[in-house]
Amino acid sequence: MKPRNIILGYLFLQSIQATTLRTRDSSTSGITWSQCNLDFGNEILNRRQKAYDCAKFSVPLDYTNEESSRPLVLDLIKANATRQPRKGSVFYNPGGPGASGVSGVIDVGGKLVDVLGGHYDIISFDPRQTLTATCGGIFDSPLSTLSPRQILNEGADIVTHGDWEWIKGEAWRNAGELADACYNDHADTGRFYGTPFVARDIVKIADALGQGSQINYWGTSYGTILGQVLAAIFPKRIGRMLLDSNLLPDEYFTGTWKSSTKDAKKAIMRFFDECLAAGPQSCSLAASYSTTASLLKAYNDLQRLHRLDGTLSTTGRPSSKSNWFESLVFHHLYTPSLYPQLGARIKGALEGSETAAFLPFSDAIDSNGASALYMIACGDTSFRADTPDDLFSVYQTHLDQGPFGDTIVLNRFQCARWKFQAAEQIDTNSLRRIGTNHPVLIVNGISDPITPLISA
Repeated sequence: MKPRNIILGYLFLQSIQATTLRTRDSSTSGITWSQCNLDFGNEILNRRQKAYDCAKFSVPLDYTNEESSRPLVLDLIKANATRQPRKGSVFYNPGGPGASGVSGVIDVGGKLVDVLGGHYDIISFDPRQTLTATCGGIFDSPLSTLSPRQILNEGADIVTHGDWEWIKGEAWRNAGELADACYNDHADTGRFYGTPFVARDIVKIADALGQGSQINYWGTSYGTILGQVLAAIFPKRIGRMLLDSNLLPDEYFTGTWKSSTKDAKKAIMRFFDECLAAGPQSCSLAASYSTTASLLKAYNDLQRLHRLDGTLSTTGRPSSKSNWFESLVFHHLYTPSLYPQLGARIKGALEGSETAAFLPFSDAIDSNGASALYMIACGDTSFRADTPDDLFSVYQTHLDQGPFGDTIVLNRFQCARWKFQAAEQIDTNSLRRIGTNHPVLIVNGISDPITPLISA
């Protein structure tokens, strides 16, 4: 658990203790819990899940049609409180959009329970079952080729800095192919995956728990968008809310995400500082460099001089080694638990070892959810374009952000060609001056590669 999480968890705990919840034993609520026994297709997750409780819960597929009886069955997970008295539940969303709440709780649920003093259950779910959505098999790639939290399009290459001709040609065509594939597979349900419906699912689950009207919520990254929407639609239902690592709703709902990598340079500088402070026993890079400036120069020269020449195939198409290496570094920066591997990866690249530079990830992150990212994010926005030239200003804005600005620009092209619009849209004006019962606690790191401090 990172020190910042301990601090913010303590602050959240102090605020949450001010709310008295009417607790109710799970056996008498509208949800039947039992030990998790899901098939993740992942041995590590299959083993870890046994420490948690799971349940099935039915919600309306379409909240805009009261006459529709078509249900959607959600997979719920609960990390149980460990201390008496049990004081209720906190809903948790790990981000994405589309990241698995079930896998997220398996990964950190026990730690979150501890941070909140052991008195609260942590509850999450996979949003609208989008993790089971497929789009013509386009996302069927192995975990070792995935980039951070599915932010990069698995079905497309990483754009080279300044390569506008490539992106307006092949990348634009790839985005169209994916949009067509998703539409063909989900023509009858694609409108029902938007964030407002996920917020309504939370309220349905909360009502079934029978713990009173107040909903406690902890959201990170995209989870901060979901939290804001939840508060906007149900302001009087909000008990205590913690939004950690924030996204700007105006940028999210307009589909630009233009400032998302604003602090990425700070993130890699922070890594270099911590690497050198830790020393060579903990970070192999520290054996060859003594200052952050010299390490940064070596890293920049590696990219600027194209010392990683040639291509490799990671998604079925040839991709620049230099650009793929950049995406791997970005993944590490996004996931601090992978910092030790990042030092070894950069050291390998600087020493000319492609084996070390492109070593596959070995973490147990769920490899599903790439289609969920687009199902939710692209459905939430009205951002569309008729030609790639209409997107040049967005493309240039991302490049101007500095390092890694090009690593997420392809997603803007994907939403521009998307064929679904979420059945319930959000007016961003409704997200201003929300009158919740209690103040919302907003926290943010100062060197986050994808959720910059300015967003808080």
